[in-house]
Amino acid sequence: MKNVKFFAQRYIDWVTKLGRLKFSLLGFILIAILALCTHIFLSLMITGQIHWESLLYSVVFGVISAPFVIYFFALLVERLELSRQNLSNLVGELQQEIRERTTAEQRLAQAIRDKTTLMATISHELRTPLNGIVGLSRILLDSKLTEEQYNYLKTINVSAVSLGHIFNDIIDLEKLDGSRIELYKKETDFHALITDVYNVAQLMAEQKHLKFILQVDKDLPNWLLLDYTRLSQVLWNLISNAVKFTDKGTVTLKISRLSENRYAFAISDTGPGIPENELNKIFTMYYQVKANFNKHKAAGSGIGLAISKSIARLMNGDLVVESEIGKGSTFILTIQADEVSKPVSDGTADLDLSLSILLVEDIELNIIVAKSLLEKLGHQVDTAMTGQEALTKFERNNYDLVLLDIQLPDMTGFDIAKILRTKYEDGVYDYLPPLIALTANVMQNKSDYQKQGMDDVLRKPLSLDSLNQCLSEYFGDEIGVSSAQNSVMTKAAELPDDFDYPLLDDLVEMLGASFVLKNLALFKQTMPEYIDELLTIYQNYQKDKEKKKDVAACMHKIKGAAASVGLKHIQLLAEKGQHDEADIWRENIKRWIDEIEQSWFEDVTKLEYWLAKK
Repeated sequence: MKNVKFFAQRYIDWVTKLGRLKFSLLGFILIAILALCTHIFLSLMITGQIHWESLLYSVVFGVISAPFVIYFFALLVERLELSRQNLSNLVGELQQEIRERTTAEQRLAQAIRDKTTLMATISHELRTPLNGIVGLSRILLDSKLTEEQYNYLKTINVSAVSLGHIFNDIIDLEKLDGSRIELYKKETDFHALITDVYNVAQLMAEQKHLKFILQVDKDLPNWLLLDYTRLSQVLWNLISNAVKFTDKGTVTLKISRLSENRYAFAISDTGPGIPENELNKIFTMYYQVKANFNKHKAAGSGIGLAISKSIARLMNGDLVVESEIGKGSTFILTIQADEVSKPVSDGTADLDLSLSILLVEDIELNIIVAKSLLEKLGHQVDTAMTGQEALTKFERNNYDLVLLDIQLPDMTGFDIAKILRTKYEDGVYDYLPPLIALTANVMQNKSDYQKQGMDDVLRKPLSLDSLNQCLSEYFGDEIGVSSAQNSVMTKAAELPDDFDYPLLDDLVEMLGASFVLKNLALFKQTMPEYIDELLTIYQNYQKDKEKKKDVAACMHKIKGAAASVGLKHIQLLAEKGQHDEADIWRENIKRWIDEIEQSWFEDVTKLEYWLAKK
C-alpha cells in the first residue's frame, strides 16, 4: 500500500511539473498509438483482416475526444495537488501557531509566578520597617507618657496603620488578578471594631479641621462573625476618601442594622460631590474622577474603591454611591454577618501563663518588637537568627512554643518545620511544640502554611489579641483567667467543645493514645479528598438544585469519619449538612461547608496536641 501511494505521488508530481498542455499532447500521442495498435491487433485476431474504414472512424473520434479528456484529467490532478499543498501549508501554520501559543502560555505562567514572587518579596521587605514602627509605637503607647507625647505617638501609630492599609490594597490588587482574595471570619467584638474605626477617623478628620460624626443604631449586636481586617480596610478606604476630598464641614459614619444578619455602613461627606456621569465609573480599576469637576487634582492609585467593592461582595453585600454636585457624596457599604456569642476565650483576657518560647528571626528590629511583647506577657524568650542556630537550640533546650520567620539567611522556616516534624515522627523527639509561622508576607493564607508543616501563622507585627488567641488555642488547658468571676469559663476553656471527650477517653483507656493518633493520622490523610469531593459536588448543586442529595450524602460521609475520631465540631457541622430536608439547609449549607473546610485541619492539630499529652 505504501508503494502505491509513493508511485501515485510521483505520478502526480510528474504531471504537475510537465504542465497541462505538454501532458495533454504526450497523452494524446501515447493513447493514439495504443488505440491504433489495439484496433489492428483485434481486427487481425477476430476477422483476419484490417478494416481501414472502421480504423478511420476510430482515429477521427479519438482526435476529437481524447485531447479534451486528457486535458481535463490533467487539470483535475493539478487542482487536487494544489489543494493538498495548501492544506499541508495550513497544517504547518496551525502547528506553528500552537507551538507559539504554548510558548506564550508558558511565558505568561512564568510571568505570573515571577509577579507573585516579586510581590511576596516586596511584602516582606516593606512590611519589616513598617511593622517595627507599628509594634514599637504600640508598646510605647502602653507606657507612661505626657498628653503631648501620647498624641504624637498615636499619630505615628495611626499613620503607620494607614500605610499598612494602602499596602494591603496593593497586595489585594495582585490577589484580585488571580481571584484569590479570601475572608477569614472569626468572632469579632463589633463595638470594639467601631471604636477602633472611630479613633482612626477622628484623628484623620482633626488633621484637616473637619468634624467626624458617628451614628449607630441601638440594636447592634456585641459580637459578629466577620473578617475584622477586611471590614476595617474597606471602612478606612471610604473614610480616607471622604476626608481627602472634603475641605470643610463634616464626615459622618452611620451604622445601622437592616435585618437579622445584614448591616449597612453609610459614609457621608460635605465635599464637592461626584458628577452623575462619573458614578458608574468610580468602582472601575485605576479610574479617577476628572479633576476639572472640583479643585482637587486626582489623588491616589484608583484601586481602593475597586478592591473595596470586591471585598464587599465577598461579604455577601455591596458598595454603592449616591452623590450630588455641591452637596457631597454618600458611600453605602452593606455586609452580611451572623450574630454570635462571646467566645469563651476571646484572646483579650489576662492570661496567667508563662511559656518558654523559641523566636527564630533574622532581623534585629523584629526581634526587639516581638521579644518585648512576649516578655511583657510574662514569657521567657530565646532567640535564634539562623535556621542552624534554631535547630541547635531546639536540640539543647525544651520549648513550649516555636515562632518561625519564613525567610532566613541559611534556610526557610518551612525547612526547619520539616526537619523538626521528621525527627518527631521518627521518634527522635518525644514532644513537638506548636510551630507557628511569624511572617510579614500577606500573599498566602493559613492553609498554605499548614500544608508546609506549620500549625498556625501570626502576622507581623504581633498584636496582643492575635497572640493571646493563638495561645488560648494551643494552651487552653493551662491558661487561668485572672478574674475569679471567670472560673467557670476557665474550666470550659480547658475542655473546648470541639471534641467528644467521653469517646476519646474511652478509646485512650481501651486502645491507647497511640492507636487513636494513628486513626487521626488516617483521617488527616483522607480528609483533603473528602473536602475536594464536597466542593465539587456543591459546585454541581449550584448548577442543578436537584443534586442537593449528593451534597447531603457527602456530608453524611464526613460526619461518620469525624465522629469515629472524636472531632465533635466537624461532626455536628456535617450532621447539619446531611439534613437537606430542613428549612434552614439551603441558606446555611455554604457557611457549613466553608467552616468545615477552614477549621478541620486546626481541630485535628489541637486534638493531636491533646492526645500527645495523654
